[in-house]
Amino acid sequence: MYYTVNEDSIADMVDTFYLAIRRDALLGPIFESAIGDHWTPHLAKMKAFWSSVLLASRTYKGNPMIAHLKLPLLTARHFERWLELWRATAANLCSPELAALFVERAENIGLRLLSTISQFHGAAVREAAEAMSEAR
Repeated sequence: MYYTVNEDSIADMVDTFYLAIRRDALLGPIFESAIGDHWTPHLAKMKAFWSSVLLASRTYKGNPMIAHLKLPLLTARHFERWLELWRATAANLCSPELAALFVERAENIGLRLLSTISQFHGAAVREAAEAMSEAR
């Protein structure tokens, strides 16, 4: 059980969470399609991401928004399942106070990602519909 956020608690959260993701019927296929056999670098990147979010380590180099926009359309159900698994992982590994910190940050990130993805794909659908109408 972890009581403080540190590199070890982050690493255990990420490893345990993504093991659950890989086994999940809804999210597993999406991650498998996007990541394939490149789990080791993905896990390292996610550990750096969470270290940057929770410890201000500045070790993450990347743009999570662009990475998620490249995926097939992700819906609120995908993000809610992602959060369900994250919450369960935090509850299993962390004290209630630390779990609350991990979950609060994940919820904020998930909401921002879902909002931007919905706006982006909504605009793309509208543009495609307009282009199809003009082509007639």
